[in-house]
Amino acid sequence: MTHWTRKLVSPIWLVPILAALVAGWMVWQERDQSGPQIIVEIKDAEGLQAGKTAVRVRNVDVGQVTQIKLSSNFESAELHIEMNADTGGMLVEDSQFWVVKPRIGRRGISGLNTLLSGAYVQLEPGESKQPRDQFTALEQPPVTDGDTQGKRIVLNSDSAANIVVGDSVQYRGVTVGTVEQVDFSVEARATTYHVFIKSPYDELLTENTRFWLQRGVSFRWKPDGVDVSVGSVESLLGAGISFGVPNGQPVGEPLQEMAEFKLFASQEEAEQQGYARGIEYVLLLDESVDGLVAGSPVMFKGIRVGTVVEVPFRWQPEAGRGQPLRLIPVLIRYEPDRLEGLVASTDLERWRQYLGRFFEQGLRASIRASNILTNTLYVDLRFYPDEEAIQQDTFAGYPVMPTIVSNFSRLEEKLNSILDTLNNLPLNQSVNQFTEAMASTDDTAEQIQALTEQVKKIIEQPGWEALPQSLEQSVNRLNGILADFESGSANREQLDRTLQNLESMSRDLKPLVETLRRKPNALLFNTEAEDDPEPQAKD
Repeated sequence: MTHWTRKLVSPIWLVPILAALVAGWMVWQERDQSGPQIIVEIKDAEGLQAGKTAVRVRNVDVGQVTQIKLSSNFESAELHIEMNADTGGMLVEDSQFWVVKPRIGRRGISGLNTLLSGAYVQLEPGESKQPRDQFTALEQPPVTDGDTQGKRIVLNSDSAANIVVGDSVQYRGVTVGTVEQVDFSVEARATTYHVFIKSPYDELLTENTRFWLQRGVSFRWKPDGVDVSVGSVESLLGAGISFGVPNGQPVGEPLQEMAEFKLFASQEEAEQQGYARGIEYVLLLDESVDGLVAGSPVMFKGIRVGTVVEVPFRWQPEAGRGQPLRLIPVLIRYEPDRLEGLVASTDLERWRQYLGRFFEQGLRASIRASNILTNTLYVDLRFYPDEEAIQQDTFAGYPVMPTIVSNFSRLEEKLNSILDTLNNLPLNQSVNQFTEAMASTDDTAEQIQALTEQVKKIIEQPGWEALPQSLEQSVNRLNGILADFESGSANREQLDRTLQNLESMSRDLKPLVETLRRKPNALLFNTEAEDDPEPQAKD
């Protein structure tokens, strides 16, 4: 019995037991030094290699990709990553992963260091306390570092803009923020921009702040000329966003995180938004409104007092009561706040009463051209007490402001009438006649030229120089002859006697001539006397 016991506890059995203990200790040690296992879903695994691609935080390796395979739905790739020990605190709900590789965009070129070292996975630890082991990588690196202080806001826009992620947000030409995300809503047909404003510039965000698109180069026609605005170098490549408080408006209270603003299409539109309080009227215009747009000013003697709200004003007319385009309705807003500092009060109710009395005194609205070249129009308010106005009490629930046909439209009608008259003129016939006259003139000019050549040849003949002297001698002789026949001279008396003799001879020859006229043969035959004619009585 003792013999068998000695065989069971033989020292040879201690070797495998010791090896198993060592192996178990090594496995436990390896697992104790390794970190958590996580899975990161990525759209494209280009440039990544299992066993080589590192996971980094602030350029420090904290893990490695151990396996790359397709997801179960074959729409993405899965990165199986083994993290280092003591990295569990980084893997929380709001941690972010993305791939760092060479990229070219509007913000420039990034990731050039990976051309030699290869792409790697960047980890941005979150601040949440909730652990997580599965993540979805970002398609683009985040624009703002996680430790940057500031505020995030949301901008809503319904106008077209070439704003992309990474574009700058500026305040008076200084870059103070960045566009982090751009979303488009199909249902609302509007774009939402998520913007980050860095500290300390986030203190500029107040309740009266306005945001607008800042384009590279913008042209705006004004009554005094062209206003050219040139943005920053970044905005020249696309577009940017600027903000500020409109002139004359209070700054207002500071705003909290994720406040929402409207993104206006231009700085002028953003500034005019500060005068949203006003009295709305409808204008019934009997003329063309081409060139009058929403946002056009309403002026009174050169001072802006309102804004055009809608052109043409669209309402829902009742059947049988609509006026089919005989008069074009336009909705405007009279804004007394623009007169602050010029009037004692800007109370709306009081101004309704003022305007009612002004209408009775002849205040009328008309359309005028602020720039003829661009056909830009505005609404002009002036007193015309002697002008017949288009007016009625209300229209679609709005009070109606009396209107008259503008002088601009009358001038246009006169110009059109003049042009029609010119068009009706027989210009083709006149042109043909003018062409014929010009051809005749050309022929006459050729004849004059030929005559000139002939005269020139005559003048060049020998003896032409003596011709004036001969003419002068002939004229002197003629004058001498005429002097001989002046009154009282002997030649003149002789001439008078000769003329008297001729006159007497003419009287004597007259009977003979009369006889020969009746009987040409009277010189050869005797002339018989004729009986005197007897008068005959009428039947």
